[in-house]
Amino acid sequence: MGQNRRYGSDLTDAAVTEAVTRPMPISLSEAERGAGAVREAEEPPEVEAWVRFPETPVRVRGRAVAWTDRAFWVEFEMRSGATHRVWVWASAVTGVPTGRSQ
Repeated sequence: MGQNRRYGSDLTDAAVTEAVTRPMPISLSEAERGAGAVREAEEPPEVEAWVRFPETPVRVRGRAVAWTDRAFWVEFEMRSGATHRVWVWASAVTGVPTGRSQ
């Protein structure tokens, strides 16, 4: 009978990641991110960060819009176009300029 052929598949890592995650990431609590001052970036640098979703952690590309001594507030976009901001541990973020603490 028929054959199962796929043409133009959208089976990329990003598509699979979005298919298994809910649209809302899990952010650190206020206590976890620290009581210190929150510093906002004038020009948020591009970063990569591990963000937790209920089902699985996902590595995203985004911008570090603010930080404390322990955490970063990372803004990123999903393939659907939805933009999220989530607090993550500082150790979960790479690509941050070394002068961030000033």
